[in-house]
Amino acid sequence: MNSKESFELTRNKLLEDYRSFMVLKNFSPRTIKTYVSILDYFFRYCELHFPNEVMNDDLVRKYLLHRFDAGCCWQTVNSDYSAIQKFYKNVVFLEWSLKKLPRPRKEKPLPTIFSKEDIVKIIESATTFKQQILLTFIYVTGARLSEAVFLKIDDIDGSRCQIRINGGKGAKDRLILVPAQFIQTLREYYKKIKPEIYLFNGATKGVPYAPRTLQYTLQQAKRLARITKKGSIHTLRNCYATHHLESGTDLVFLQEQMGHKNLRTTIRYIGLCVERQRYINHPIESMQIQYRK
Repeated sequence: MNSKESFELTRNKLLEDYRSFMVLKNFSPRTIKTYVSILDYFFRYCELHFPNEVMNDDLVRKYLLHRFDAGCCWQTVNSDYSAIQKFYKNVVFLEWSLKKLPRPRKEKPLPTIFSKEDIVKIIESATTFKQQILLTFIYVTGARLSEAVFLKIDDIDGSRCQIRINGGKGAKDRLILVPAQFIQTLREYYKKIKPEIYLFNGATKGVPYAPRTLQYTLQQAKRLARITKKGSIHTLRNCYATHHLESGTDLVFLQEQMGHKNLRTTIRYIGLCVERQRYINHPIESMQIQYRK
């Protein structure tokens, strides 16, 4: 057996050990796939550039610097950091020095927002009724892309105007309250489209709508609506939060609806509001203070 074959066997064994660890920890299939892929890329980088070095935290440092030099954004490098750290600490039990490997500082760009008028144009420009309802669904619920495409028909409680999200981010379930008007719209959609199992089927009945196709659907609708502002499906979720806050929705309620672990994540949307000042009443305005003259 040559050195390359030996490396392949070792790499596959470690990847399988890592996958097994995450399965037992009940990570989502999507996270498992992403983290295993990151680790595989890290192994291949080490084999190519440092074939004779022993695995340690110095290798990780070199790899992360390589990723930054390659122009990777913070989100990408932070995911690399998390995946490799989890492997080092929990699978091969290697040292992880925070002095050598500080976590990358988080970037805090403000998300893109469409106006309410833009939302209407985008939905109306979608080329099919199903696409229109799907885009409306994400805006009305604030659901993440994966939550929307894998939503099952049974997750809708029309009598209570609630939609159940199962296994959202962090493996958390939540209930989203929606207007009765939208429940009626979904009933009309169901009668016309007749989906099976999942609320939004792809080309085949009973098969969920493809996430990539949904992203294309939005871009096509934007183009037809002649909206040049950048934005993805996640932008509709940003719009859900921002427009709710502008309408006076309670911040803690919105946090629960969006499935945010930390209230600070929800608070950042306040900076995008342009109308929220209408709902701010300073307490000094209701106080009768007698000043000395």
